[in-house]
Amino acid sequence: MSHFIHRFSSVLVAVACIVPGAGAKEKLYVLWSAGDSMSAIDVATDEIVATIVVGRLPHGIASPASQDVLYVTAEGIDQLTVVDTRRDEVIARHTVGGRPNEIDISSDGRYIYIPALRDGKYEVFDTTTNAVIARIPTDGFPHNAVVSPDDRWVYFSPMDRGDRDPEALRELGLPTSLNEKIYIVDTASREVVATVPLADAPRPIAVHPSGDRLFVNRDGLLGFEIIDLAARRVVATANFELTREERATPSRSHGLVVTPDGREVWATDINNRIVHVFDITSPEPRQIARLPTGATPTWLTITRDGATVYVANAADDTVTVYDVESKTLRATIRMEPGSAPKRMLVVDVPDGPGSTSG
Repeated sequence: MSHFIHRFSSVLVAVACIVPGAGAKEKLYVLWSAGDSMSAIDVATDEIVATIVVGRLPHGIASPASQDVLYVTAEGIDQLTVVDTRRDEVIARHTVGGRPNEIDISSDGRYIYIPALRDGKYEVFDTTTNAVIARIPTDGFPHNAVVSPDDRWVYFSPMDRGDRDPEALRELGLPTSLNEKIYIVDTASREVVATVPLADAPRPIAVHPSGDRLFVNRDGLLGFEIIDLAARRVVATANFELTREERATPSRSHGLVVTPDGREVWATDINNRIVHVFDITSPEPRQIARLPTGATPTWLTITRDGATVYVANAADDTVTVYDVESKTLRATIRMEPGSAPKRMLVVDVPDGPGSTSG
């Protein structure tokens, strides 16, 4: 997810906590998964300060280390949209592969890794030439990508068709294969160098700020698995602590974020409407908190200083705001009715004139 996890789910660029630069302004960008827009929210006030049309069914969001631009994929029109974060204006639009999903970007902003779900491939988009320069096939439905903190690797987590009829999917022009593994790709050669088997299809992923572990939601697990990236295997499983009634409720995990200090993972439990917090400082993850949230919580993101976690609740059009230190709900942000907020990213917007890149 980028910078912050999305590289903090994606911006994890260092083990130490990062604080915004002098004069910078932090903004939370929230995609309307059921519309064509994105909201910009002032982190200091929790107020919506702008609405930007980014394309039908926005699905992926990422920003380079410079944080001066933001890239958004629009699944409904096969588009990559470039947004100036200082002015909150679209500065470019590019056509990319079929049904682009959750993206990530190299820290220098050069390469964007785009899951093209309909095509069964991950695309590598070069922002200096504004062209796709490589396509990497995988099994399943390309869904999420996360770049390692040192930019050496990119991790792919394709979901799959589950129990849907393959013939019906084929008629729709969609992939029909299953996938129960994480792909590890060398960013220099753009080749798959390893896969890590799982018990079921992966969903969102997040990398530890040290780059040594990958955290994976997957189908059939209320919790997440931990992959040792040196050994390239699953080494631990975190199971949500649930009541008997909660265990009887069909649910799934679809969203997780690592704190910038590398000490905690926050993960969502969709139908039980809970955010589960785990201490990951020991080999075996330990649950330390569970917090109520809104309806259908999916994506999470976190401020660069690690103080605040946001959870997008698609079914009631809210974003819940949590204080990380006290593990308490601080605020609820009301989004546009029917927007179904999901993917989000906090950006530390630099001072100066608007960007001309894109």
